[in-house]
Amino acid sequence: MRDIIKVNELPSPTWRWLKMNEALLKNVESLKEKEVDFYIPKDVQKSKIKRNEISKIKTALGSDMDMIIDEAIDQADLIASSDKIMGPVRIDIDYLNNDNSANSFMIDAKDNSEIYVIMKFTGGSGKGTGAVQTKYKVGKNAKITLVQVQTLGNDFRFLNDIGGECDENGEFKLIQLVLGGKETYIGSRTELYGDKSNLETKIAYKTASEEFLDMNYISNHHGKNTYCDIKANGVMRDNSHKMFRGTIDFKRGCAGSLGNENEDILLLDENVINRTIPVILCTEEDVEGNHGASIGKLDENTMFYLTSRGIPEEDVLEMMAKARIDGIKNLIEDEKTVQFIDLYLNDMGAN
Repeated sequence: MRDIIKVNELPSPTWRWLKMNEALLKNVESLKEKEVDFYIPKDVQKSKIKRNEISKIKTALGSDMDMIIDEAIDQADLIASSDKIMGPVRIDIDYLNNDNSANSFMIDAKDNSEIYVIMKFTGGSGKGTGAVQTKYKVGKNAKITLVQVQTLGNDFRFLNDIGGECDENGEFKLIQLVLGGKETYIGSRTELYGDKSNLETKIAYKTASEEFLDMNYISNHHGKNTYCDIKANGVMRDNSHKMFRGTIDFKRGCAGSLGNENEDILLLDENVINRTIPVILCTEEDVEGNHGASIGKLDENTMFYLTSRGIPEEDVLEMMAKARIDGIKNLIEDEKTVQFIDLYLNDMGAN
């Protein structure tokens, strides 16, 4: 057991008294490799790769996350493609009671290829810890789409770490839905090395009860005319707590690059704790960076309009909350996954 580890460190620290520079996890149990269910389409290569061969790829949760994964396993599952794959790769991890486990993945899209990967994290009804680290490389004129759906239990702690790099005209698209879990530490770091490389990150989350969500998204622009768009839709209720760090860093030499980040959060109760720290760093003149946030309750005019037409107030709130989740869910190009999310949300609403 590790007494304490540090994750999700902000690339450019702010005032320490704000306690937003990193997250500190206490009493992290020793982990062991978790069995995974794979579905691999034709023309996708699945094999193993030594973790030390991909150690140079940095991730959002940081070096302590590397350490606990390395202690558990020495190989990553490698998913590679050299063609444009039509069907998705499916990776399902179902956590059991008091399950303390780790998994490591490497996704490699060769030049001019395309691959679509869907990860589902389910179960976790005990008080265990799950740790998943996914690294990737996007070749020239290639694209990786990574979809992650999390529906974990009320006492489960989950660490979800992503990091990778894009070559010229490469594109990494990340779609994440965080729909359960007592403690979630999640983030993604992308190095846009190639000219005209692109990052698109779309996140939907809902927090309730005493849940805690800690997030860290980093886009480092190195090549010319690179582009990123980071968007998060959130719904918070009860006594839940959320921390969002979003960093766009324009490195010297990335002239003509553009970066956007935006967060849209609906607060449904008075006791939620919402913290957001958007950061734009720049050592290049010819760039454009934008960030914004819409945070608050449903406005009175909208509530009055809908309730005056016979819709109960609680139903209005649920409708507005669902709309934020649906805005990201509808980006998923896989009907099976969409149906799974709808069923889960409907079951949660019924409870």
